[in-house]
Amino acid sequence: MPFRTYLAVQAEVFPEAYKNEEAFRERVLALLKPLEGTPSPRLAAFPELFGLPLLLHLEGEVGFKDLLKDPLLPWRRAKKAYGVFHRVMAEAARAFGTYLLSGSLLAPPYEEELARGRFARTPLFQNLALFFNPEGRLLAQVPKMERTPPERWLLRGRFGPHLVETRAGRVGILICLDGFYEKHLSRLDALGAEVLLQPSANPAPWERPWPWDPTRKEGEVWLASARERLLGRENLRVLLNPMLNGRILSLAFEGRSGIYAQGEALRLAQSPVGDETLLLTL
Repeated sequence: MPFRTYLAVQAEVFPEAYKNEEAFRERVLALLKPLEGTPSPRLAAFPELFGLPLLLHLEGEVGFKDLLKDPLLPWRRAKKAYGVFHRVMAEAARAFGTYLLSGSLLAPPYEEELARGRFARTPLFQNLALFFNPEGRLLAQVPKMERTPPERWLLRGRFGPHLVETRAGRVGILICLDGFYEKHLSRLDALGAEVLLQPSANPAPWERPWPWDPTRKEGEVWLASARERLLGRENLRVLLNPMLNGRILSLAFEGRSGIYAQGEALRLAQSPVGDETLLLTL
């Protein structure tokens, strides 16, 4: 049976929601609450970098002096943050009986093996999103492939887990900038993806002049592109674009989340800042 409920979560960054696992769990469950009583199968998605503040705030802030004392601290914190992120999102998927895209965090790509437990094959960090089924099983660990200038230090992902076949249909996942590359969109469409999840975090004012054409505004170009992204596709029919807003370190994010069909916005956030949950039931 195809998906009958879609939820795109626009979320503002509140550091206090990342200070411990219970606070993060409470935040995630509250944002998914609109799924209660909706028809299944369900599909929900959080924004890009939704999990990144766990790396910064979980169980205490990290400072430069801490790094001098323990150069391995970033990797220890990343593993702990990944564990909380994975655990809470798996619980949330089970609690609401939904396929769930966690949004992303920065961490090495982890693997699970019976004797070794959870381990990283590389010390290099990636921008990773996790996709769970309604039983809380991790179906895909999806890396971002195209990197913005602030992400050049991250390991570039390779195409693979970006297409997931579920009981409700084929889901394509492209993290933010990936979804603006025609080669990735065409590949997913040709492979039969029917729904595209594009979690995003736009580190720029929504109303600023667009750098490549100052006669247009950032948000205007973003929304026009989203409406046109599925036009003429063989299989892609629905796009969920959940967006992050708020401040992480020196970066300030803004963006209006949306749910789109071919050539139109089915649901659109009222503002580029603040929490908003966009719910579409069929």
